[in-house]
Amino acid sequence: MTAPLRAETRILIGAGSFADATAALKILGRLTVAENIAFGGLLIEDRDTLNICQIPNQRVVSAGGALICAPSAAQLRTVIAADAKAFQRSLAKIAGPVGAAWSFEHSIGELVQQSLTASAGWDIVVVGHRTVHPVRGKIISLCAANSVETALEAFSDRLAKSLACEHLVFSVGDRADRTVKSRDFVNLETALAALGRINAQAVLLDLSHGPIRTPDQLRQVLEVARCPVFVFGASVRG
Repeated sequence: MTAPLRAETRILIGAGSFADATAALKILGRLTVAENIAFGGLLIEDRDTLNICQIPNQRVVSAGGALICAPSAAQLRTVIAADAKAFQRSLAKIAGPVGAAWSFEHSIGELVQQSLTASAGWDIVVVGHRTVHPVRGKIISLCAANSVETALEAFSDRLAKSLACEHLVFSVGDRADRTVKSRDFVNLETALAALGRINAQAVLLDLSHGPIRTPDQLRQVLEVARCPVFVFGASVRG
């Protein structure tokens, strides 16, 4: 997905449905935007779901955990079209008040991989996840202890202030001094275990600095955090 050329901050929201994009869109809509910014929306149709819907009498697990009949291919296309329109309306709504540019595309594939594949030219890629907590949670920066990530931490602080919530740094590795409240973990496994026990409103990380560096690790974060994940450094990851 091609990013706008002139925006200073370019944010791409990738999601498998409009419901999964909603939490990220609401968070971004609360930002006080001072600089030139652009938003992108990427609706990603899951290839496995599309294949299942081609087979009659298949069953799938709903978002609520119930086993239900899979929609037909025609029904799924209707849902996807409605999601695309709702996604575009929400992008226009958050972009309008600040005069931000916005764009929208859709693709087929796996959520995390497609979001990363589309990351070229975007400063932040947000992997969407629907809200599971009724109470707004904390902003979590997941960082390697020996890295200096001023852009990530500055954006995290700004996000926490806009949302009037607490900002915590999860620092993985050797202890490092932080200017905000931090929790230190000896390895990624213990950090992810703690993340799974906390009410997070959004998690922010940088693939170019770690400790999260691979798509599989990013999927683990999304699974345990159950909230939108803001990814820096996606377009420059090695």
